[in-house]
Amino acid sequence: MNREHLFQFGRLDFLDYFAVITCNEGANIDFNEIHKIEEVLHRTYQGQRFGLIANRENRYSVNPIAIKKLFSNEHLIAGAIVGHTDLTKENAELENEVVEEVPIRFFFNMESAIKWINDIVREG
Repeated sequence: MNREHLFQFGRLDFLDYFAVITCNEGANIDFNEIHKIEEVLHRTYQGQRFGLIANRENRYSVNPIAIKKLFSNEHLIAGAIVGHTDLTKENAELENEVVEEVPIRFFFNMESAIKWINDIVREG
C-alpha cells in the first residue's frame, strides 16, 4: 500500500504499517479535522494496527484534546512527530503528556521516526 489522501488542511500518505500526516502552513487542526482524519484512517487500515507520523514541516496549530481523541482509537498504537525546531519538540512533549493511551516520540528526521514506528507496530 502506498497512496495519499488530500484534505483542505493537508495530506495523509499511507504505507503498510503507518500513515504520515503533513498539514498545510497555518492550518488549525481541531475536532472537525480529526474526525475527517479518523474516517480515512479507519477506511484504509480496516482494523489493522498502525502508527501515525506527524510531519511538522509547516507551522500549524493543533488542539491537544483533539489529538487525544485521535489516539483513543484501539488500532492506532504509536505516534511520532518529526520536526526541526526546539519549539516543535516542546509542543510534541506537551502532546505526549496529554495522550496517555499510546507512546508518542519526537524525532528530528523522518528515517528515525519510520524505523521506530515500524518496530512498535511489528512488535505489537
